[in-house]
Amino acid sequence: MKKTKIMLVEDEWAIAADLQRCLEKLDYEVTSIAESGADAIAQAKENMPDLILMDISLKGKMTGIEAAGTIRSTLGIPHVFLTAFSGNKELEHAKVTEPMGYLIKPFDEGSLKASVEMALYKGLMEKKLRHSEKMLQESHDRLEMKITERTAALARMNEALSEEILERKQISEELKEKNSALKVLLQQRSEDKKELEQVITSNIKCLVLPYISKLKRNQPPSEDLTYINIIESNLEDITSSFSSRLSYKYLDFTPTEILIADLIKDGLRDKEIMEVLNISQDTVKAHRKNIRRKLKITNEKINLRTKLLSLN
Repeated sequence: MKKTKIMLVEDEWAIAADLQRCLEKLDYEVTSIAESGADAIAQAKENMPDLILMDISLKGKMTGIEAAGTIRSTLGIPHVFLTAFSGNKELEHAKVTEPMGYLIKPFDEGSLKASVEMALYKGLMEKKLRHSEKMLQESHDRLEMKITERTAALARMNEALSEEILERKQISEELKEKNSALKVLLQQRSEDKKELEQVITSNIKCLVLPYISKLKRNQPPSEDLTYINIIESNLEDITSSFSSRLSYKYLDFTPTEILIADLIKDGLRDKEIMEVLNISQDTVKAHRKNIRRKLKITNEKINLRTKLLSLN
């Protein structure tokens, strides 16, 4: 089993020799004996003992307290102070170096063994404590690093999510604009279709039908009459999809009256027609009255919607 290494710092050789003899008898290994603070620091760096027995009063400029403090702070080696006085002010100063104990001169083998074993035990506990603190600090540092990494990852995810939300919002706004444009286009197409139907019906009424009637009145040959009837039938087929408007034109309905008539046919009431066309209720009633007049049902108890549907 490896022996515990102890370094002696004592400028009186008789005391140093007695210490070495007692320590070796207790089965400890004495690595070296230093006489001054400077020698103690150099030998401690070279031998790295487990414990140092340090005399407080040393020859030279450096005291044992100063040497012990330097070794303690740089190498972490524990120490026990040797002193001939138990109540002097030097002991108060020595506390700053955090010694593992004090050994009062003169000493016996029992007190030496007790001081050394207690110092070694306290040193071992301190070493374990420092190791635990180091492990705890390393664990804390790793945890902080993970938290930092995850925070950064979350920040990146949030940034990507904000960008995605903005992109989707932009796409949504673009779709709304396109839908609005499409709605306007469809509305315009519907209006164009209505206008085209009105033009066709008007042209048929004004430019074609009168001449067909004249041809019939002139009593043409049967073969020509057959062709005339075919032409008239074909015209009726062409205008069948908007025959109600053709009927409206025959009745000299205005464009607004045609629109209101269609809404009435679709089952809308005055209040709904008013909201759709953005006109007053009195205006709707006035148009209803004109439509009934042109249909010649002003004083008759006939449902206007039923009458309009019968025009087809």
